[in-house]
Amino acid sequence: MTFLPILKYKFLIFYFLFLCIGCGTTVQVVQDPFRDVTVVKMDMDHEAKVDNPNKNVYSYGGQYAKEIKNGVISQITLIIRLQGSETLASLGPEAYIKIDRKSTKLLLFDSNYSTNQVTVRTQVPANMGPGIGFGYGYSAVPTTSTRTSTLVSNILSGRLIFTKEMETDILSAKSLQYRLYSANDAIDLFVSDSQLEMIQKFIKNRGEVQK
Repeated sequence: MTFLPILKYKFLIFYFLFLCIGCGTTVQVVQDPFRDVTVVKMDMDHEAKVDNPNKNVYSYGGQYAKEIKNGVISQITLIIRLQGSETLASLGPEAYIKIDRKSTKLLLFDSNYSTNQVTVRTQVPANMGPGIGFGYGYSAVPTTSTRTSTLVSNILSGRLIFTKEMETDILSAKSLQYRLYSANDAIDLFVSDSQLEMIQKFIKNRGEVQK
């Protein structure tokens, strides 16, 4: 029997966690009577890649949001949350948004960094055990034992704020991409065509409940 090395188990865990990135995305409109505002939000994660073959990263828990109060719409914020290799450093303050071919520098606010531990149990070969044989009363039957391992990953998060000019450019854009930095490693977030359409709908929404 062939057993996957621990790194492959780690990849599979992340793969299933983020298999449905962008699935079932909707624009949510919520009234907050305590603050007397209308909150428009949309949960969305983008494909993430780090330019280091020795590291991996995944996007999860991302959210676009804006508030409407007395007819005034706030700037859009994008909450970014990444999980990846334990060697990834925290996100730096420098970030970029690329709308079509136009790249604009942004600042990443509220940068946060924490460690996540996951316990994984895997089946590994053990000593050969007794079994049923022909003429000898036994045969060598492979058995397995359970090995417990702790996988460590880092969680990186922050918040980007769009300008109104960016919002206008996105409405007519054909492509959209973000770039962040983890020490000397660049991390790119790629927006798919279907996600871009949803972001454009989000920008246009002025507090109308989606049907």
